[in-house]
Amino acid sequence: MLSLEGKQLGNYDVIRRIRVGGMGAVYEGRQRTAFDRRVAIKVILGDYAADRDMRRRFAREARTIARLHHPHILQLIEFGDEQGILYLVMPFIEGGTLTSYLRRSLPDLSEVSAMYQQLLDAVEYAHEEGLIHRDIKSSNVLLEMRRSAAPYVYLADFGLVRTMRQGDSSPGGKQIPLDQVPGTPHYMAPEQTWGIVTPLTDIYALGVLLYQMLTGNLPYNDPDDIRVIQMHLRAPIPAPSSQDASIPVEMDEVVRVAMAKRPEDRYRSVAELRMAFLAALRGPADIEDGVVAPGGARQDQVDMPDMMGLPVPPPVHVSPRRSQALRPPEVPEPIIIPRHLGAETPLPVMGEVREWEHPRVTDSVRNKLRVTEDPPAHKRRKHRFFPVLAALVFVPLLLISLLLVPRVFAITLFPVGFPLLGDSPVAKIYVTARTQSLQNKYLLTASAQVKAPDLVAHKIPDRVVQQGVSANFTVNTSGSKTTDGVAAQGSVEFTNNTNSSILVNQGLVLVDVNNQRFVITQTITVPARQNGQPSKQIAGAIAVVAGVAGNIPAGTLSGICCNNTLVYKNIVAFSGGVDPQVIHTVLQADLDAVQNAQQDKLKQQVLQKLQGQVGTDEVMAGSPDYAVTTTSNIAVGEQSDQVQVTVAVTGKAALYNRVVAAQTAIQLLNKEAAQSLDKAYQVLDKPGLTVQPQVAQVKNGDIYLNVSVHGTWVYTFTPQEMDHWLQPIKGATTEAAQAYLKSQPGIASVDIRLPLGTSQLPIVTDDIQIIVTRTGATG
Repeated sequence: MLSLEGKQLGNYDVIRRIRVGGMGAVYEGRQRTAFDRRVAIKVILGDYAADRDMRRRFAREARTIARLHHPHILQLIEFGDEQGILYLVMPFIEGGTLTSYLRRSLPDLSEVSAMYQQLLDAVEYAHEEGLIHRDIKSSNVLLEMRRSAAPYVYLADFGLVRTMRQGDSSPGGKQIPLDQVPGTPHYMAPEQTWGIVTPLTDIYALGVLLYQMLTGNLPYNDPDDIRVIQMHLRAPIPAPSSQDASIPVEMDEVVRVAMAKRPEDRYRSVAELRMAFLAALRGPADIEDGVVAPGGARQDQVDMPDMMGLPVPPPVHVSPRRSQALRPPEVPEPIIIPRHLGAETPLPVMGEVREWEHPRVTDSVRNKLRVTEDPPAHKRRKHRFFPVLAALVFVPLLLISLLLVPRVFAITLFPVGFPLLGDSPVAKIYVTARTQSLQNKYLLTASAQVKAPDLVAHKIPDRVVQQGVSANFTVNTSGSKTTDGVAAQGSVEFTNNTNSSILVNQGLVLVDVNNQRFVITQTITVPARQNGQPSKQIAGAIAVVAGVAGNIPAGTLSGICCNNTLVYKNIVAFSGGVDPQVIHTVLQADLDAVQNAQQDKLKQQVLQKLQGQVGTDEVMAGSPDYAVTTTSNIAVGEQSDQVQVTVAVTGKAALYNRVVAAQTAIQLLNKEAAQSLDKAYQVLDKPGLTVQPQVAQVKNGDIYLNVSVHGTWVYTFTPQEMDHWLQPIKGATTEAAQAYLKSQPGIASVDIRLPLGTSQLPIVTDDIQIIVTRTGATG
């Protein structure tokens, strides 16, 4: 994976990677021409960066965001192409995503209302611009935290946006291929899984998101995405109030209509969804401290017995994290009627009316309540105070008053510096310095092409080692085949004792005394006798049947042929005849069987040799790459009863130095701290590894390592800074001094210890001692 930390893309310095997905990544960066403004930089990763269709889609996302101008849609700062790397630059939103926000805490209804309406405004604006987002989900909603208001919402990631087409206004829409309908299964409308995308698919996703914001959970959730899609298609729509009784039941109907299975049953527009949402918020919400207040009980609740004529509703537990906006004004605690009056039921207070002034409490009960205080059982005995006892009581009270009066009324009873009871006149101020922890995960590439660590390219050296072993094995061959027989060959002499020449044709078959047949292999003419002497001619012949039976001795083949005109005879023996036979041959399977049986054992031997080459602090990345070759002394297919097989295994492994990897990551974190922290910060806890380096991939001898490191830095004050603090705070009250000191850079907290009997700091700076602590201890 391409690492961009420390690189420059156009006008931006890439600082760190925030998150990475399957096709792209988002980095934090600094804009050089805007006083190092923090920005978010989105890039395409890996093979997708060279994919023409992906680059076109990325550019389309940039054009789409550029044309949108809405306060709740994340704006585009710049779109660029740096050496083939396409990137989008957007504002850096520090609050994170709605997903992470819901994991930390569940918002109350007032926060849900504020955030959801902002999101509705953004989607409605996109629809008015003719755009369907297609991927509305909590991770695409960014939040900017505000101190006294609900988070500010930004809708982000328009990478899957689609322009509305003719017919999109109808619930049915226009069906498109499934591979062109990307999205997130947990938020996809049923028709979206069929390839139909309309503005109503965004309405459905908004309904899912509303359920998630109300309950903190997804309506349909399962590790299997196919199972999630099946739930969207067929499962009942869950009611938010069934998960949390503090959610108004009116919200159930809003979610039900927004998430209707059929598009035509949903709200027709974002405006309709907003109206229904606001109407549900105005519904009854008589909830107080986890108990439904009088008049707010649900129909399935049963009234408690009326002990004093006043109905007491049953307790209904609700989530304690809902806001005070849902609660009625605070009222005093109920008073318990004593048992001897006939009841133990708490009487609720109605506004400022006390229990016994309630119109439904009778006079007799009211009079009894007024006299519930315990009357004196007997007169107390009088005690005589002796002078010694008076002194023991009066003197400590006087001393305590002298110490407390200056603090309570902000006055000084003694001159500043007056040593009361031997106390030091010096005021001590304990200042706790701010600390900053940093943690990051770096992707390092260990390569044999690198000779020394490269912090810019995030590369470190590695070392490739190689070892090999071989062994010979002799095994029986398993191949077999039958060879064809060979026919015996020879010649036949023909004798002509007639006055005419006689033709002997090729193919003439002759039979010997053993009934073996032979065929003439050539055509000849035997001349007539001359001068009274017979003429002779020889022709070649071969046995008709292959085998040794055709190997006949001379003179065995004899007789008269050709209309009793010619006498024939083999004057030499026939030879060369061979019978058919079965022979063994070498098969490739013979070699493969030896290799399969022996290679694991040989690999283990190679591994042991490789491990012997691992040096101190070196780590072998993953398993070695093995190459196995098998040869034989007889070629495959050749005849042999046995074959000798040689199996050779070569192993190659990449080694990295874990100390070098850790030191490089630590240097990168120190570099990041130098760029992001004030120069006054110094290392408090030396940066170190969070976990041991993790091998992400080994490819072509290069090792890709994920190295996580963390460290703590503390703000360091110079003596000049501390001296500068004394003049403004001398003679000041503790409140003023604390306010001034807390406004100074690097101070986390302040604890001021004044001399006894004083309410302000000494006016002489020599009597003020500033002690800096890093842990908050003030001992």
